[in-house]
Amino acid sequence: MFSGNEITSQKSRNRNLYAHFIGVLSSFVLIGFCANLTDAAPRKAAYKYQEIKAISKSLKQRSEQANLEKLVEKSADFVAAHPEYRRVDEVYYLLGNALVQLERVEEGIKVFKVVIKEYPEARYVERCLLDLGLAHDKLSNHDAADSAYQKLIDHPKYGSRSQAKFAKKILEQDKTERNGELPKPPGTNMNPRQWIGKPALDFQVTDLKGEALSLEKYRGQVVLLDFWATWCGPCIAEIPNVKKTYEKYKDQKFQIIGISLDRSIEPLEAYIKKEELGWLQYWDKSGKIGNLYKVRAIPSTFLIDGEGVIRKTNLRGHTLEHAVADLVKENLARAAEKKEDVTPQ
Repeated sequence: MFSGNEITSQKSRNRNLYAHFIGVLSSFVLIGFCANLTDAAPRKAAYKYQEIKAISKSLKQRSEQANLEKLVEKSADFVAAHPEYRRVDEVYYLLGNALVQLERVEEGIKVFKVVIKEYPEARYVERCLLDLGLAHDKLSNHDAADSAYQKLIDHPKYGSRSQAKFAKKILEQDKTERNGELPKPPGTNMNPRQWIGKPALDFQVTDLKGEALSLEKYRGQVVLLDFWATWCGPCIAEIPNVKKTYEKYKDQKFQIIGISLDRSIEPLEAYIKKEELGWLQYWDKSGKIGNLYKVRAIPSTFLIDGEGVIRKTNLRGHTLEHAVADLVKENLARAAEKKEDVTPQ
């Protein structure tokens, strides 16, 4: 049997042991909490960086003022809050580029200069030097532009790369002709609208079913040339509109030729089967047709009349169906007139 003093002493030892255990546990909890606080900032920065990159990526498909302004706001907040982030130079570049696109050129110039001064060895110094020169040219500050181009050409790390080659080409131009845009090879500066009224360029390829495919084969029909890919969100969003239009007019001398820019054929074939896409498809794995039509972003569409002339480009949503309806009606009427002309009286 334990005496009263022994019982009291045992209780005291238990209390001390419990207190020690709680103290140790609290220490681990506190350490974990502090570690979480330490990790939280980088995680938050990484999340915001990915958000900025997503906005920038969307602008490559369609440049809209609202998204440009959002990119400016989020990028400016980011560089202020995370100046030591490992990719902050890229965010600075995206900020400066967006400002220039919004015609806030002088602000963009200040941003580019920050990168060049504060992060001289960073990856995006190369692009910032080139875009700094372009921004100065945009404001007709050609001497300042020359200085930026020359710094890029003389840069020990980036002087032999592609951006420096662009800088050299710009310096070879007459200053009065420089307007802040990169020099482009002949034929590469066509935007989709410039194709309107021009004959559609023909091609001879083999479609996904192994059959010969060309535009000439469908002369006399209205053809929608649709450049797309399964990885392209806006393209997939348009598929219901394209399907609806195809089903409505496929029996009225209307054809769609899908030109897929997918990186591999498997997801393309799987998607076509899943969605039961009934129109012609070609996998442009080498970029043959995409380069022929100077396609730089997707979705990109060319609506071609029965005579082989491009009548509309970049049609989406209800605009697509209305444009097809008008051209199909016109094409059928023309075909009827030709038939009457050859009918014996």
